[in-house]
Amino acid sequence: MVPERTQSRFDLRDLVLVALLSAVGGVLSTYVGYLGNLINRLFGVPFGAGQLIAGVHVLWPLLARAVLGKFGSGIFTGVLKGLVEFFSGGTHGIVIVIVSAIEGLFVDVGMSMAPRRSVGVMMVSGAVASASNVLVFQALYLSGIPWSFILGMAALALVSGAFFGGYLAWDLHGILSASRLVRSNLPAARARRPIAWRRHLLTLAVVLVGLAGAAYYYMAVFDPFSSPNQARIEGSVRFPYTFRVDTWDGEWVTVTAELRGASTTVPARPYTGALVHAVAARAVPDTDVQSLRVIASDGYEVRFDWPAVQADAQLLLVLEEEELRIVAAAYDGAYWVRKVRRLVLE
Repeated sequence: MVPERTQSRFDLRDLVLVALLSAVGGVLSTYVGYLGNLINRLFGVPFGAGQLIAGVHVLWPLLARAVLGKFGSGIFTGVLKGLVEFFSGGTHGIVIVIVSAIEGLFVDVGMSMAPRRSVGVMMVSGAVASASNVLVFQALYLSGIPWSFILGMAALALVSGAFFGGYLAWDLHGILSASRLVRSNLPAARARRPIAWRRHLLTLAVVLVGLAGAAYYYMAVFDPFSSPNQARIEGSVRFPYTFRVDTWDGEWVTVTAELRGASTTVPARPYTGALVHAVAARAVPDTDVQSLRVIASDGYEVRFDWPAVQADAQLLLVLEEEELRIVAAAYDGAYWVRKVRRLVLE
């Protein structure tokens, strides 16, 4: 462990490293969000449990801060990462830049509190930075949510930030330094030693599993290139087809609905769209269909009971902000899926 570098200016090599880490972190944020949705479904809650992997978001500013050793590298990486996530279609909009900047600030402040980049310092910095996102989102979106639930989410984020952020960043920094892939601040005698890979098995396992999952997600789940105003109707149907707003010749229905979610509420207002059961009926579903899965471009999905869908005169597929979304007046806000790409009857 070595003291902070005293040089404060960023050179070209520093800027390239920050840009690289920001790009990787920003692109992978969609995958991390998808994993969070899977964890939420596993625990049977609309949100919150996904904070178990929130620490991955702060891994990148932590690693940049560890490698560069300069105050500001955490904030710089956080802001760039947030911008990459925003411009790549992140679901949180421009707010994610603010959230990422605050996480980077906590990384810089936390790691400047001690002269050495020990694993403890990095784990505490990662824990606090990760938990900060819960408080920022609480201030912006989660009004009315019990504080016990907010604190529970923050606790999950603390644990996740300590491991997936602080510990992994510390161990990855050690691997990169020993491999001479980044500037090494290790003593010369120690730098010449071969890497003891058995000490890094946990980190390597997490990285390999993460890369394999990301590869599967981006090849088989994520669908960023399909047209935002169309959705594929498929599954147990006789005639699969692609629904398009500009070619739909069926009935248009207007309903007044209020989005009542666990984390946000949108006041009641009119929505005009096509009835979901009418859109699905064009594909001629099989007689034994029991459910309808609505799947978004990022892999988020919800499941409706098909008989209930057939009887629902307020379940619409609408075009909003150039994206297809579900308006589900009789359901919780978690069912109001955005960026709809597929309707699968099963």
